[in-house]
Amino acid sequence: MPKFQKVVVRAPASIANLGPGFDIFGLALENPYDRVTITSISEGIKIEVHGISDNIPVDPSKNTAGVVAGYMLSHFSLKSGVSIRIDKGIPPGSGLGSSAASAAAVAFGLDKMFDLKLSHEQLICISAKGEVASAGFEHADNVSAAICGDFVIIRSYNPLEVICLKTPPNMGVCVVVPKIPTSPKKTEKARSILPPVVTMEKLVHNVGHAASMAVGFALGDVKLIGRSMCDAVVEPVRSSMIPGYHFVKDAAMKAGACGVAIGGAGPSMIAIVDEKDSVSLEVMKAMKEGFKKVGIEAEAFFTKPGRGVSLLEAE
Repeated sequence: MPKFQKVVVRAPASIANLGPGFDIFGLALENPYDRVTITSISEGIKIEVHGISDNIPVDPSKNTAGVVAGYMLSHFSLKSGVSIRIDKGIPPGSGLGSSAASAAAVAFGLDKMFDLKLSHEQLICISAKGEVASAGFEHADNVSAAICGDFVIIRSYNPLEVICLKTPPNMGVCVVVPKIPTSPKKTEKARSILPPVVTMEKLVHNVGHAASMAVGFALGDVKLIGRSMCDAVVEPVRSSMIPGYHFVKDAAMKAGACGVAIGGAGPSMIAIVDEKDSVSLEVMKAMKEGFKKVGIEAEAFFTKPGRGVSLLEAE
């Protein structure tokens, strides 16, 4: 029997990679977020999606939340069904960890509902299973950030080991989302075009920048974090999927951003700013203008790094 008949969970958007940390780095955002309500029912899994719900399947076998729910009900022999209502605040297919938020919310929510007392690592492993429905692959960068909050480093996948670091209080994130069509399997496609082999020069470049980014978070140095957001392997390939990428990046840096990168698999782009510089408005305007140069409208917003999934209600 469940401890609670209904739980309501808040799950944050997240940014993966941050440049050189492909499948390794993740950053939780304060906004936007999903609100997920899980209610115990007699049997089965039912899903309904509200809010920004374009292209989100409600078939449990094709929805990240449904996949997670199905796994947990079976794996833990939970004698119940669940009804899942997702009030989607994170735009799907944007590169802001929309699918990860749904997966993490259900893993966390069912853990609370049935009092399973799972660790962060267990919740991450379970949440990553849901990503197969969206990306075709169990990757844990977004779900780790969604579960833990702040900045995460996946030191190892097998066995899973995740390192969590607090973000500097003066770190701001400017996000720009271009209004371009994306396919339901956008992340899977974005992975399929990646090079199977990289040169030693590119490997050295990315290791150096990834290491210095981790140091930047450890020291609370926003400018070092920004300087480290340079990728020689993944972003040069994925940039071809984002019209205006170079205009946006150049414009943001000239406006005072500390660093710029694609948000996960895109098409969103992010700029890290030091709030002491008071340049966030100029950076957002510049990024929108960058997309406008190639005839693409975009929405921009400012946010901060944020906490991980949290329980809003339980009854």
